[in-house]
Amino acid sequence: MRAKKENVREVFPATIDRLIERAQDAGTTLTETAIAAELGISMETFKIYYQKDKAPSEIFDLMRKKFKQFIGTLYIERVVLTDEFDEPDSDDEDQEGEEEGS
Repeated sequence: MRAKKENVREVFPATIDRLIERAQDAGTTLTETAIAAELGISMETFKIYYQKDKAPSEIFDLMRKKFKQFIGTLYIERVVLTDEFDEPDSDDEDQEGEEEGS
């Protein structure tokens, strides 16, 4: 198991989509229902995870274990930036252009 990084979390829908895609490439049809069953969760819970893009890290670990032949140690993550950046002021350029035309 990897150490948890700050401001990074795994992305459930993209992981599921990639798992299905890799299984298809390997000649296996894998459905969301089959994945949910293999993970031991209901379809309702699966859909909640998929829609809210949140699932416990144990689900991702179990997915990598159960579907190792398709996703191995794949981690699809989203980095959440917490610092705010100032937008450059474009007013300065506009004022210069107006002064030249006067």
